[in-house]
Amino acid sequence: MYKKEHIILAIILFFLGVILGSLGSESLPLGLGVTGFWPAVVVQVAGSLWLGVLGVIVGAIFPFVSNTYAGAPLVASLLYLPSNIVQGLVPYLTFKYLHLDPSLHDARSLVHFLWSSVLLNNGLGAALATCLVMASGVHLFANPVVFARTWFLGNVIPMIFIGIPTLWFITPLLEKAGIIIKR
Repeated sequence: MYKKEHIILAIILFFLGVILGSLGSESLPLGLGVTGFWPAVVVQVAGSLWLGVLGVIVGAIFPFVSNTYAGAPLVASLLYLPSNIVQGLVPYLTFKYLHLDPSLHDARSLVHFLWSSVLLNNGLGAALATCLVMASGVHLFANPVVFARTWFLGNVIPMIFIGIPTLWFITPLLEKAGIIIKR
């Protein structure tokens, strides 16, 4: 199913996610791995668009390492896991079933990217993380509204300013190299 090139790309994305997640968690920290600017979300989304389920898995696992670096307890990473899955799974399913181009070179793909891979996935991720933490009884934050808003905006901003250019420029290179299939 997955070729050697896919596994290598997954490993590269994992380490890139760890680095960007760690740096992002330190940039505008709210605490417990949540930040006002988390560029690693780009790895979650791009990885899922390029590698499918393998990319979703990578995007769900690397935050354990970056959250630990940022000082988040293991329970926080476990509670964030469903959100990290959603943040890659929503774009993957949208692009797969609507047959969209991950290079975003047509208006249809770009519009669907904006609602599914910038707004919906991050809105669901922020809401899910907030609800799971609150339901767990573990007191990881004082204000759930600030937590959810920070999670959401901390992901939306890099998706717009880093995610779109990343997909525009890197997707065609990966397609040309034969690492991912052109859609």
